[in-house]
Amino acid sequence: MQIDSLNVLVTVLTLIILAVPGFLLAKGKLLPDKASEAFSTLVLYGCQPVMVFMSFQGKEYSPEIGLNMLIVAGIAIVVHLIMYCVAYFIIRNKDASAKKRSARYGCIFGNCGYMGLPLIQSLFYGQDCLSEAIIYTAVIIAVFNVFNWTFGVYIASDDKRNISVKKILLNPTIIGIVLGFLVYVTVKIPLADLAVSGSKLDMAVEKVMNSFNTIGNTVTPLSMTVIGIRLANVNFKQLFMDKTAYLVCAVKLIGMSIVTMLLVAFLPVNEVVKYTAFFLFSMPCATSTALFAVKFGGDGDFASVCVLLTTILSILTIPLMYVVFGLLL
Repeated sequence: MQIDSLNVLVTVLTLIILAVPGFLLAKGKLLPDKASEAFSTLVLYGCQPVMVFMSFQGKEYSPEIGLNMLIVAGIAIVVHLIMYCVAYFIIRNKDASAKKRSARYGCIFGNCGYMGLPLIQSLFYGQDCLSEAIIYTAVIIAVFNVFNWTFGVYIASDDKRNISVKKILLNPTIIGIVLGFLVYVTVKIPLADLAVSGSKLDMAVEKVMNSFNTIGNTVTPLSMTVIGIRLANVNFKQLFMDKTAYLVCAVKLIGMSIVTMLLVAFLPVNEVVKYTAFFLFSMPCATSTALFAVKFGGDGDFASVCVLLTTILSILTIPLMYVVFGLLL
């Protein structure tokens, strides 16, 4: 299996193109206030859980994939822990300032849901390994959510009392992953294959599954629409003037990519695992960088700058870091 570096660049660019309608509509004041929040809620609570559930419906159960899921979870845990240490070492925060708390958070947590998931969908589109890649993506998103509502909340708020186990357990994406995995390991074949081929039940199940797939497929355009709307609302002068934001960009886009590629390049696992982990951890700062900054008294303006600046620079860094990754492989 081999992914051409030009294909990576084109895929990233096509994703950014999907953000253009949201950007233009927001700039033209054609969207209502809090439109991005509404789209975000739809993606996080409606479309993404359905999509991760359906990701398990693309392949028959395989012990190898089950083992790889555990390996991917381990990779995700190790990468987050390493970046947690790196962020605290590079961004000193003796006075617990709001800006530095937001900077640390941005260094650790990537946009694996809004941008990573669409990237994997587009990059592996039409390939037999797409369903497998989406399964591993779902695992990384699950680990992200666990870390986000524990370490992430603590970093953003500097207060352990804000950590919520309930928010982890009731997170829609986590629920979708758990349900999808349980069906995957118990039924062992896609639900669409349970009915006799050509029967009325088979037709009904196929139509239901197609409906679920349609819902899941809206994740990519809706996610990029949210990013476009947020780009339209940023002060571009401020966007390119903050030195600390560039430090966050370097740690998140380059540092985290290097940590991941060194970790996975020599592991005895298939290339789908390696590519999925690399691309997911090469993403720009998570959208929650800005959301948590506002919620927990961080620097909301600075956090928004980090999210958007890393998103713009990722157009260059993802293909470039992939070239380096290819040399290691």
